[in-house]
Amino acid sequence: MLSWTLVLAVAGLSLMSCGKDKDDNKPEDPAESTFKDPRDNKVYKTIRIGNQTWFAENLNYDLPSNIGSSACASDSCDKYGKMYPADAALLACPKGWHLPSDAEWKLLEHNLGMTDADTAKSGSESRGVAEGVLKKMTIGGTSKFDIVLNADKIAEYWTSTKLNGSQYSRFFSGNSKNIYRELQGPGAYKSVRCLKD
Repeated sequence: MLSWTLVLAVAGLSLMSCGKDKDDNKPEDPAESTFKDPRDNKVYKTIRIGNQTWFAENLNYDLPSNIGSSACASDSCDKYGKMYPADAALLACPKGWHLPSDAEWKLLEHNLGMTDADTAKSGSESRGVAEGVLKKMTIGGTSKFDIVLNADKIAEYWTSTKLNGSQYSRFFSGNSKNIYRELQGPGAYKSVRCLKD
């Protein structure tokens, strides 16, 4: 009798273990939420993709003059957020959030289907076109990351990663469906997406 009880207990544990493994491998749906920036009470949509939680809107915060400058993108801060020079972008996100690194952008791109070979490319090399990553990331796309391309069908974002006096950025081109990974000088103005610490 004891041996049958033991057999049934082991079988039950095996079934529970199999079920748990199956649940652990189930893809997690993106979690949509909001975040209120305590500095100016603006509310931003957020989205979880993989293990990362991102702003699903461009940062639209007026930096204090002692920290840096900002400008409206395409004359519409409400639609496109603010644009910042590289050094100001490093300080622009609220407490508990940060300007994502080049590696953190690569992880986002990978989570949306870009190949490892493409995430490593830079400059004018084509990235993520075959997998349709740009379409997933722009407004109305399946990721709900909601990048808004301007009238010229482009969007540009800073990363926090520097190399030889320049800083990595992302350049989204709707005309070519490409996501370029570029090095830019610190004086250029680009948008910011904040990533949760």
